[in-house]
Amino acid sequence: MRALIIDDNEEITTATFFYLESINISCKVINQGKEGLEAIKSEHFDIVFLDLAMPEFSGYDILKILYNEGLLQSNNIVIFTASSVTDNDIEEMLSMGAKSVLKKPLSIKELKETIDKFR
Repeated sequence: MRALIIDDNEEITTATFFYLESINISCKVINQGKEGLEAIKSEHFDIVFLDLAMPEFSGYDILKILYNEGLLQSNNIVIFTASSVTDNDIEEMLSMGAKSVLKKPLSIKELKETIDKFR
């Protein structure tokens, strides 16, 4: 299994990276939105953890572009956010094609359960 983490918080990406690697998931980390979008378009990942609140080019921007280009449904995008998202926001992102929403801070159990959906 191969995962991509797109998040500007290096502490979170480092911790998540080491956890995923410890359970034998190959992992790539990108800390900027535009680079993350390009990775989604050019490489295959079994799961993508996408932070919403990033400077300059946000996770929302990535979602909108993938949706408009017809690429959101074909990628397993898991929203990975500490932002205060409403139930309406979550419903909209899921209806667009995001597969799941994880609110930070999250437990290892929540992370593992989400990963297991895509194995």
